[in-house]
Amino acid sequence: MFALFALLLPPPLFEAPTLRGALVSAYVISAQTGQVVYEHNADADVVPASTLKLVVGSAALDELGKDFAFTTTLETDGTTLYLRGGGDPLLRPADFDDAARALTAAGQRHFDALVGDDGPPRIDRYPGGWSVDDLPFYYSAPPSLLSIDENALHVLVRPGAIGTAPTLTMEPANSVVTIVNDATTGPAHSDDTTWLSISWDRPDTLILTGSVPADETDGDLHTSILDPARATLELSRAALMRGGITFGNPARMATTPAGTRILWTHRSPPLSTLLSDMWLPSDNLLAESLLGALGPTRDEALDRERAWLRSIGIDPATTTLADGSGLSSYDRITARDLVMILAHDYDGPNRDVVLGALPIAGERGTLAHAFKFPPLEGKIIAKTGTVNHTRTLAGYLQTPHGTLIFALMVNNWMDDSPHALADLRAFESTLLEAFFE
Repeated sequence: MFALFALLLPPPLFEAPTLRGALVSAYVISAQTGQVVYEHNADADVVPASTLKLVVGSAALDELGKDFAFTTTLETDGTTLYLRGGGDPLLRPADFDDAARALTAAGQRHFDALVGDDGPPRIDRYPGGWSVDDLPFYYSAPPSLLSIDENALHVLVRPGAIGTAPTLTMEPANSVVTIVNDATTGPAHSDDTTWLSISWDRPDTLILTGSVPADETDGDLHTSILDPARATLELSRAALMRGGITFGNPARMATTPAGTRILWTHRSPPLSTLLSDMWLPSDNLLAESLLGALGPTRDEALDRERAWLRSIGIDPATTTLADGSGLSSYDRITARDLVMILAHDYDGPNRDVVLGALPIAGERGTLAHAFKFPPLEGKIIAKTGTVNHTRTLAGYLQTPHGTLIFALMVNNWMDDSPHALADLRAFESTLLEAFFE
């Protein structure tokens, strides 16, 4: 029946002006039978953007288990307190209020120093192929075994007198992030042209340029923390001290020695919950952190992903994997591969976990405001992907005739007209609605 519906797709659909010059790849199968319902350039290697997060999430479910959690510990050798990171990007300074209570209850109120342990040194802070323009912003926060507050902070920008520099306030306050304030205050009602960048000769420093209007009242730059391990160490130490724990010396970074005693353990939510935290808002740092949980180095973690792909019948040669989030311009995968991953999830024991963690059209996540009309509202359960010139969507389509598993990928999308996004969404809607006929 679905094959007949596929024949009803109008040939001019792919000739829409918004798709001029674009590469469109689509693959659709029946979840019940595996029957191929529709395909168009299904084996083209395309930029997946954030639909690549389906790879790391699904691989982690199989390789680590749905009960996996990131674990952070405080340990002591009798004199020094060691903060050993487990890669948890959701750790909060408030979590150390509980830690202070646990230390106090154990009679451990004073230490020589707090030492942060973020594991063996890593050569690369960022995956290859990430855009330098993105690095100062929260969605490109670098992963670390010692992470806190998703390795991001807010910089509140308040205007001064016209022609003078604005005032900057960091929340949470810290001494790790340095911001060079080269911005100025412009006239009231002028455009806000503030921008953050990183200088090549000062890779740990953010530079603010541009102009903020004199009547600005809510300027807020959500920035990445470029050295998350040191920031975690500083913020956790401050929280412990507020809870009554004292230290004789400044904090430092080092390796936890053998034979230490664990005084406090913090576990993140389980993977079954972390998937929602990652897929619904398309959280890049959580994707990179899950990739880190698959191997001690990025290369080893990616090799484990490739081995997992091979185990479910996908040739890793049809992919190029550079990161977990899909931010890298090097990433490539086929629509067929994404559908095979989704089919593996649907046919396995984690179906309900996956369906419960993905965005839903018109209801939640990155699809909350998309496809808010019948018959698609509430019927698309899928991961979105968006980077420059790329729009992708992969997941499940619930039709009166059964559930379909699909991937719809648009690359080289160059339409910059005012109605470009609406035109592209109309194309996607027309294609998906055809399967309801």
